[in-house]
Amino acid sequence: MRDKIMIINSIDEIDQIINNVLPYCNKNTAILLDGDLGAGKTTFTKYLLKKLGVKQIVNSPTFVIMNQYQCKDLTINHVDAYRLNKNEEVEMYLEQFFDALNIIEWSNNLDINYEQHFKIIKISIKIIKEDIREFKVEVV
Repeated sequence: MRDKIMIINSIDEIDQIINNVLPYCNKNTAILLDGDLGAGKTTFTKYLLKKLGVKQIVNSPTFVIMNQYQCKDLTINHVDAYRLNKNEEVEMYLEQFFDALNIIEWSNNLDINYEQHFKIIKISIKIIKEDIREFKVEVV
């Protein structure tokens, strides 16, 4: 899959997005989530992690910046960089990212050359109407 645009009419249809992304959910991969506030970045992450086998409750890491989960032999980092800026020290995050699946909301706020270190999946979520979302999925 290179670029794929999918529209879901309700959260009940999110599995069609997740099923397209699952084969790429491996170590040393960064899923870069982009979209306006309320577009569904954290909701997408919750459903993806559940499908990957995470048993814990998945919460937004807005205030703690990063939550880490373990399922089978995969470490998963869920980062919300909304409150960060490119001047932040990113080394402490970057060292956690290696050998893990990284799901990063507001990835542009971190001064990291993701392509240099990871396989990249870019997901852009656009609000169409209250429950309708357009997902653009790009494997780089």
